Amino acid sequence: MRKIRIVLWLAVATVVGLTAGYMALRTGDEPQSQPARSAGDVARELITGEFSLVDQTGRPVTDKDFDGSWRLVFFGYTHCPDICPTTLSTMALVLDLLGDDAAKVQPLFITVDPARDTPAVLADYVAAFHPRLIGLTGSAEQIATAAKAYRAYYSKAPLPGQETVDPDGDYAMDHTAYLYLMNPHGRYAKVFAPTDTAEKIAADIRPRLQD
Repeated sequence: MRKIRIVLWLAVATVVGLTAGYMALRTGDEPQSQPARSAGDVARELITGEFSLVDQTGRPVTDKDFDGSWRLVFFGYTHCPDICPTTLSTMALVLDLLGDDAAKVQPLFITVDPARDTPAVLADYVAAFHPRLIGLTGSAEQIATAAKAYRAYYSKAPLPGQETVDPDGDYAMDHTAYLYLMNPHGRYAKVFAPTDTAEKIAADIRPRLQD
C-alpha cells in the first residue's frame, strides 16, 4: 500500500507540476488582459493520447483506430498485485452500469511492462475482466512514446522486501494509477482517480455519450 500511495502522489505531482509550470509560463508571456486558462484546457494540450502499439491478437493498432468511440485508458501491467486488477474491475463495472451506452466506450489497457506482457499474456489477462477490454503492448520505445502522450509515469521497482531491482530476477512496476477518459476524437476529456467508484465514473460519462 505504501508503494501505491507513492505512485499516486507522483502522478498527482506530475500533473499538477506540469499544469502549474505551463500556467506560469503562459502568465509571463501573455498580456494580463488574457483570461486565465483552466487546468483542463492545459491538460487537453499536454495529453495528446497518440500511440502505435499491438493488441492482444498481435494486430498493429494506433489511437486513430478508435476514433468515433469514447475511450477509457489505463496504464498498468499483468503482474500488478493490486491497483491494476482493481481498476480494470472498476472499468468493467462502469461498462455494465452504462448498459446499451457502453457500446460507445472502448476500454483500453496499455502495459508498462512489455518485456513480460506479450500479446498472448495480455489476451488471457484482459479476458478475465471484460470481453470488450483490449490489451495493448509493443516495444519498449513504443510504450515510452504512448506513456509520454498521456503524461503517464512508470518505472521498474524492486519487489517488497528488496532494496534494489534484481536484474536477473522478478520485479514490480511503479506507475501512474489514473484512468483517462478520451473523447471520440482522441482528445483528453478527464482523468479519474483510483478512489473514484464505478458509479461515480459512469454518472460522469453517461451524459457525455448523449452529445
